[in-house]
Parts: sequence; C-alpha cells; structure tokens
Amino acid sequence: MKTGRPLLARGAWCLLVAILGGLLGATTTALANSSVAIPLSGTVDGSPESVAVSGLAHVTSSLVKRDRKFNHPPRVVLNFDLRNLSGTGLSTGERYSGRSRDEVIRELVASDVVEITFPLLPKGKGFTAARAGLASFTLTFNPDTGALTGGSATVGTPGS
Repeated sequence: MKTGRPLLARGAWCLLVAILGGLLGATTTALANSSVAIPLSGTVDGSPESVAVSGLAHVTSSLVKRDRKFNHPPRVVLNFDLRNLSGTGLSTGERYSGRSRDEVIRELVASDVVEITFPLLPKGKGFTAARAGLASFTLTFNPDTGALTGGSATVGTPGS
C-alpha cells in the first residue's frame, strides 16, 4: 500500500525552492558609498538666546539598486553626521554642541534638498536643555552611478 508522503515531500521541496527563488530574485543591494564633508553655518533663533552655529557635516550616500519585483526607482540611503557642529550664544557667549546623526532614504535625482532637524546642547547641561536647529542641505548626485558629488548647507530655525 502506497502512502502520500513522497508526494507531500516533493510538494514541500518545490515550495521551499519557490520561496528561496523569490527572496533571492527580489533582493535590493547597496553599492559602493560616496561621501562629502559640507561646511554649514547659520543662526538658530529662539529663547533664551539666538545661537550662531557652524561646523562640518559629513554626508554619506549609498546607492540602492532598483528593486525588480516592485519596480521602484533607484534610491539612495543618506547618512548625516552632525556631531562636528558647534555654536555660541549671541547674548551670553554660552557654548553649544551638535550631537546628531540621521539617516534618510531618498529617490535618486541629480539635485535634492534635504532638511534635518538636530539638537543643540549647551555644554555641561543635559538633554532637557537642548535647542532644535534645522540643517538644510542641497545635494548633487551623479544620476548614473548614484555618487554624491557635492553639496551646500545652511542652518536655521525649525518652523521659520
């Protein structure tokens, strides 16, 4: 008497192969990174005082290949390192520092504007004394390779 086990085993094997084929065929992989250091400066207004901010932002871009399964356009993963920012209170001279890293995913275009909100911390005080700043980046890319080719940035006040 024959049982259905060989048929069931064959069916399970076919299902496993189909799942693995779908997973491997639909993967998106990141390509080589490119990065630039962008000088930025500006003033963050607000209470208790306005803060003049300057420093270097390190921006790294990773191209993500087109997803064949969902037909997404090419994208870039952008990493922003704003830990080299510093500021000085315009009325008291109090020192501030930036302590922020952020990551965003954007569609790959030749030129893009990205805004990142970041905290400004007074030296020697905790996170509860932090102020919010807004870094506005204009980034340029090589649309064929996804390489980050340059950029500029300014600092301002969120919501203004």
